[in-house]
Amino acid sequence: MVTDPLQQAQQRTLRYWYVDGTFELSIGGMCLLLAAYFYAEILLADSWLSNIMFVFFLLIMIGGGFLINRLVMMLKEHVTFPRTGYVSFAHPTGARQWKRMLLLSAFSAFLAALIVFLILNSQAGFDWTTTVTGLIFSAVLVFLAWRFRLLRFLAYAVLSVGLGVVLGFANWPHNFGLVLYYGALGLSMLLAGAVILGNYLRQNPAPAEASHDE
Repeated sequence: MVTDPLQQAQQRTLRYWYVDGTFELSIGGMCLLLAAYFYAEILLADSWLSNIMFVFFLLIMIGGGFLINRLVMMLKEHVTFPRTGYVSFAHPTGARQWKRMLLLSAFSAFLAALIVFLILNSQAGFDWTTTVTGLIFSAVLVFLAWRFRLLRFLAYAVLSVGLGVVLGFANWPHNFGLVLYYGALGLSMLLAGAVILGNYLRQNPAPAEASHDE
């Protein structure tokens, strides 16, 4: 429980970034990109392209994340900031920025390698790849829920674990469980983001434009 007024103010500032549902929309978009990737991987299993799909995974994780982040910023600039104000966060520059990019690349490579390892060593009867993916994503969501005191992130974490376990027992062939996991999670996050954004717009109407006479 945070009791320091300064820390409480900092947390309110950080939570402001998640008030309009754009986080859910961005995560939902990324999940759908990953669902499309794993579906393409199934379709191209017998093609020479299957040998370089790892590269496309990294491109989606890094390039797709960058593109979605830009779209979110455009939405905030046109919808959120005019209604409830602009909050500027300190952005890393120089060596710190490169360090963050390297960490993101390393995490993406680790996640891709883990999924490949689980696929190659999966046992019959249970889809560990999908289940572990759900557990990893839920762990990230639990951390965000704790970090920003946002209880709805816990609901997303439960959904992620539930999807991972159910699809693990379903044990779809050819890793189709990953397609269903990311597809279902992506659509759920997009729906949640749309509901949150709708509530935000109703509670924070756009400021009235000044008339030409004023």
